[in-house]
Order: sequence, then C-alpha cells, then structure tokens
Amino acid sequence: MLWNEEKDRGWTRVHFCTWDRPGLFTKFTGALTAAGLNIFSAQIFTRCDGVVIDSFYVTDARTGAAPDPSVRERFEKLIRDVLAKGTDVRPAVRKIAAQTRPLYQALAGEHMEPNIRFESSAPNGTTIIDLETEDRVGLLFALSQALSELGLNIVLAKIVTEKGAAIDTFYLTEKNGSPVMSPERQNQITSELRRVIQDL
Repeated sequence: MLWNEEKDRGWTRVHFCTWDRPGLFTKFTGALTAAGLNIFSAQIFTRCDGVVIDSFYVTDARTGAAPDPSVRERFEKLIRDVLAKGTDVRPAVRKIAAQTRPLYQALAGEHMEPNIRFESSAPNGTTIIDLETEDRVGLLFALSQALSELGLNIVLAKIVTEKGAAIDTFYLTEKNGSPVMSPERQNQITSELRRVIQDL
C-alpha cells in the first residue's frame, strides 16, 4: 500500500497491489468509505496472472481536504480486518453516508436521473457498463457490492467524479468468465443498480 499526496490537485492517491479474490474491489471501496474517505476517482486492473493493481484518488469525506494521518491509519486497520477477518464495514459505511453531505449540492428541485448503458463486449471478452448519476458518499461501495452480489466479476473499472456527477465505467464478466450477453440479464443488472442508487 502506498500513499501519495497530490496537493496541486487537492486529493491523495492510494495504490494497492495484491492477489485477486472475490469481492476485492468492494472490500477496498467499503473500507475507504468506512474510514471517512470520499473516492473521487479510481482505476482498477486485474492482470491475467491474478494480480490486482488498483489506484484510488481520495479526500476526507467531511472536509474535502487531503486525509490526515489518523484517517489513513483508520483505513489501514480497517482493510486489514476486512481482508483477514471478514469484518463487515456496511454499518460504518451507512453511518458515514448519513452524516456526510456531498461536497457539490444540486440546486433545489434539480435531480440527475441515473443513466446506465451496456456496450458491446470489449475485445478482452468483458461487457462494459457506463453509469452516470449524482455522486454521494458510499456510492461506489454500493454499486460494487451490488455487482458482486449479482455474481459479476469487475475486471477493470474507471471511476471519475466531476462537480457532483459520478461517471463510472465497469468492465464485467460472469463468474465463469463469459461476457454478460442476454438482454434479460442486462435488464436485471440495470434494475438492481437503479434500486441501489435510489436507496442511497
């Protein structure tokens, strides 16, 4: 694990390199959120040999500033407990989300409807989902958890937040490594992601 503070951009980058395992991305996003960090951007990549290389760009969820050492230490303890003991961070995520308002607030009466699109299968045999919705604390954890519970593998993800809008792209496969092909399955995934976003 490596932390890099990028003061000119106003965020801190945390890197991970580890062996892949089921739900790993969800574990990372859950521990980051539960520690009080807001994920502004992320890039995850799983190599063919099972090594995961992830980078998350984070700020303190309450202040929008770079996280201080105590927040980093809290995250590092949390992720160790999650990976080694299976600690459930969902109660802590819900508490942080309830107590923390997004840094960008929509004007009264304005609302950004979720936009979820499936693209044709990518050359690497994955299926791409492009998702745009209002950003909020805990969103990435909720989305990745829903995808994991649907039995999907996140092979690659590109996460961007721009002025209150989350613009996320997930490259997915089914558990057996096949792309998500059937319209019925895609509709199931879309419905579940919309439900999760609405529940936040």
